[in-house]
Formats: sequence, structure tokens, C-alpha cells
Amino acid sequence: MKTKTLSIFSAFLFLCSLAIGQDMGYNDYDGNVDGTIDQEEFNTQYGNTYSSWDQNNDANVDEREFYDNTFRNVDQNRDDELSEEEWNMGYDNMYGDYADSRSFNDYDTNRDGNMSSEEFQDSLGDSDFYSSYDSNMDGNVDQDEINEGVYRNMDRNRDGSLDQNEFDTYGSYYNTMGDM
Repeated sequence: MKTKTLSIFSAFLFLCSLAIGQDMGYNDYDGNVDGTIDQEEFNTQYGNTYSSWDQNNDANVDEREFYDNTFRNVDQNRDDELSEEEWNMGYDNMYGDYADSRSFNDYDTNRDGNMSSEEFQDSLGDSDFYSSYDSNMDGNVDQDEINEGVYRNMDRNRDGSLDQNEFDTYGSYYNTMGDM
């Protein structure tokens, strides 16, 4: 009996871990099932990703954490370098309003055909990208500011809600699928 109970309990834990590890999709964010995601619905689900932004768990995302996480999100193939294609996609979807130039070669300072995390931070460090998230201008970005900034950037048509196309197109750049 103990073996059977243990087997059932183990199977239950396994199934729970699978459910927790599954990607969050559009319908998980659209809590009231009205076909759009408003800021409140977004905050409810996206708040679960804050720990990926706040690496030292001090309830604030400093500039280094912000750029490290942004870099990881843009690095779609997870090779710890940005290709020109990844840079351009990030430019089009995240930080294009803040970079001085779209040209990858302007930021690939060692000319090796890839952009390191350091080169990435150097390319945007003097811009207003980080401060655009810091709405209270205290020098740190808290969970609410991350949620609002990510939502604002994903809402490409600026209508105050996310449709499925915006979520699907831009969500991977903001780790909407849960902690990495």
C-alpha cells in the first residue's frame, strides 16, 4: 500500500511540475477572456517573471540587471552573443527609439560579427532606454515599473491593450513565458 501511495504521490508531483513549467500563453494573460490583455491582467501574470529581471533579489532592477536581462531576451538563440539579425529584431521591437543608430557595426566594437553583453550595454548605456522604465526617477526600476514598461513596449499600436498579435510577436522579447 505504501508503495502504491508513494507512486501516486510521485506521479502527482511530476504532473504538477509539468503544469508549472509550461509556457504561459495569451489566454493565460487574458484573465477576463475578452480577447485583449489590459495592464492589470498583464501585471498579474508578468509579475511572475520579475525575478529574471531582479537577479540579486533586492526588489529593484539596477541598470546592469536591466541591460543583462534585455540582452538575454534579445539573444533568441541563447548563445550569449547577439547576431546582426538579433540586434535588428531588438532594435525594431524594444530599444530602437533609444539607440543612436540602427547599424550593428556601430556597436560591434571589436568587429567580430557578434555583439557581446558588454558591447550591448555600451551601445545603450548612455541612452534613455533604462530611464524610460524608471517612471518615478529614483534610479531603480521596481516590479510595477518593469510591468508598465514592458506592456508599453509590447503595445505597438498604442491602444492601451495587447491583442494576440502583439503578444505573440513581442512576448518572446520580454520573457512573457515565465522565468528562464
